[in-house]
Amino acid sequence: MQTGSLIPSDWPPEGRLFPVASVDIKVEDGDKAQILRFEEAVRENWEREVAANPHLFNGRLITLNAVCLDDGAITATGQIVPYAYHLWWRRQAPRPPTFHSFAMPVIVSADGAIMAIRMSRTTANAGKVYCASGSLEVADIVDGHVDIDANMAREAAEETGLDLSAMRAEPQYHGAHFQQAVMFYRFFHATLDADRLIAKVQEHMRQDAEQEIDAVIAITRDNRDNFEYAYSMFPVLDYYFG
Repeated sequence: MQTGSLIPSDWPPEGRLFPVASVDIKVEDGDKAQILRFEEAVRENWEREVAANPHLFNGRLITLNAVCLDDGAITATGQIVPYAYHLWWRRQAPRPPTFHSFAMPVIVSADGAIMAIRMSRTTANAGKVYCASGSLEVADIVDGHVDIDANMAREAAEETGLDLSAMRAEPQYHGAHFQQAVMFYRFFHATLDADRLIAKVQEHMRQDAEQEIDAVIAITRDNRDNFEYAYSMFPVLDYYFG
């Protein structure tokens, strides 16, 4: 693993979707990335974050401390960190030598729209539009490795109420990277059109105590430029809409 740019120069360019044959993320014990040295700065930033948004919760997620792409296969190691570390990490320039990572299910309606959500003001990504997804979490670890399909299914269900197992999953995974974030994608094709999917998600929103999202959006070729996207969406939009 290179220590300069972190992402080796032979990887595909930033922000571009590329095919991934397999993903293997091993979660290690201890502080392999030596991030405990930032503990005081992380704590101080967390106090500021919570003062600005009392709804934040300091859960636990998995940050990657090494990642390799070899002939389409991605292997990585990671460690469990508090959410406070991620909020501090993303404010740093240059960033500490770890990678944020998450898996994104891209739900496509029967009439060809990409289904996305807009995050509510109670979240750290307020106003951003992207496909329902979230950080790799402790709940996603199976036998010491991250199950990214389980992560995608859980996040989609929690945020939208939609069941990925009822959709046709494309066998191909994709990846992308951007400023030390490594993203994994998989396309899921629903049997319902966009209007019916929107109605199902809106019903879930009315019953959801967390209120993480405040809108559900069907992205089409005609309206794709109308929204404030998270960086993770641009590789998907460029790939799907060409």
